[in-house]
Amino acid sequence: MGGSIEQFLQELERGLGRTMVSVNKELTMRERIKRSWSMRQCARFLNISHQHLTKFAKDNEDFPAGKHVGRERVFTLTELMHIRALMAASAKRPEHFLAWRKPDDPLPVISFASQKGGTAKSLSAAHFAQYLSLHYGMRVGVMDADPQSTITLYFVGGEEMPTLPDDETPTMVDFAGLFQTDESIPYTDYDAETLDGFFKKTSWPGVRLVPAHGETSEGEIQIARLLRAGTPEKRFYRFLRDSIDRWKEGHPPVTRPNELVSNGRVDQAKLESALNETLDCIIIDYQPALTLFQLNNVMASTSLIIPQTMKGFDIATLSTFVTGLLTMLRHIFATDRIDMGGAAHMLLPTIVQRTNEQDLTQVGNLLENCPDEVLPVFYLRSDAISNASDVYQSVYEYDPDTPGKRKGINRFIENADAVNDAIVSRLWPGLERGYAEDWMQNFYNFEEEAE
Repeated sequence: MGGSIEQFLQELERGLGRTMVSVNKELTMRERIKRSWSMRQCARFLNISHQHLTKFAKDNEDFPAGKHVGRERVFTLTELMHIRALMAASAKRPEHFLAWRKPDDPLPVISFASQKGGTAKSLSAAHFAQYLSLHYGMRVGVMDADPQSTITLYFVGGEEMPTLPDDETPTMVDFAGLFQTDESIPYTDYDAETLDGFFKKTSWPGVRLVPAHGETSEGEIQIARLLRAGTPEKRFYRFLRDSIDRWKEGHPPVTRPNELVSNGRVDQAKLESALNETLDCIIIDYQPALTLFQLNNVMASTSLIIPQTMKGFDIATLSTFVTGLLTMLRHIFATDRIDMGGAAHMLLPTIVQRTNEQDLTQVGNLLENCPDEVLPVFYLRSDAISNASDVYQSVYEYDPDTPGKRKGINRFIENADAVNDAIVSRLWPGLERGYAEDWMQNFYNFEEEAE
């Protein structure tokens, strides 16, 4: 069929617009997270025994009633956070139930970065954010630097953003102050309160999102404009870092986990306030490109996680990305020895096929040649993930409707828990749960037996 490329793109744009309207409608009509978790599952999230949680429930009048589904008593995310607050009030170590940042603690900023698409980068970032909420009650800021908005889709549908963002929704480009709002200054240094308003509440208690949409791609254009304008008082790679620092100074941790209960009952107003007063970490989902805007994300980060598939061409792409990023950083460090923190950085192998000898050989070679830089726990390829993706959900919130789907999702959750536990062990040593160790023992023992 003939026609100009302009006409083709125009018609495709119109069709996609109608499609996204239907997605908006669907997300608006349904609750973002409609599933709940059993008492046994909640006990696992809390890292205590089922018997301990059952006894605690009987002994505390303010324990959530939950809902009875068949013979099980199940709880929502909000009720799970309520349970955490109750348990923290009487615990010797309140941080066991609410692993909140202390006033003098640094703010971890963790970037999931890759130059190549299709490496499960957004999936890895989204699942890590949700894992920290489910298992530790952390307050997590998610920042979407990718105009494709993939991680935004994992969290859209919350209290402050019930539908997909539009062109008026502030993005990371706004947060970094790259747009001009005062004719006398080529950029905008927002105050801490304004910056905090760019984080939108989600359906995950304590998890807030700076979303992305098409405008996010303007970050590169705006930095180019600022470079032409000349801003000697502001380095082109520090816009995001400076904004995060201003936000951090204005939003230190104030409430302690054991201050949320009064007379045996959770103070709901105080809990809600505490969940939004600060963040315990920020997770940035990087655009699959090596640009000056993405360099801003790296310079703002205390930890860099590179999700990477293990095919031959993919390793070559990774090498190009690492070399390019290293060249950029060396250029910056030659004149500005900026402190990027001493936190852990790691390569995360993804979509590894257990039956593909090349995949396993690539992982083995990487672990042999740079063992400290590569996670020995990685994401295995799984068809089950597509079932959750079909309804714009992560595996943590997806509730399978058949035994076959449930089996596949549970197997992937075990894998995701192990990967996230391995990341936690490097970022917060001592907080790990042992999921990574169990996975490695099962996986590598299986491989040895198969040889």
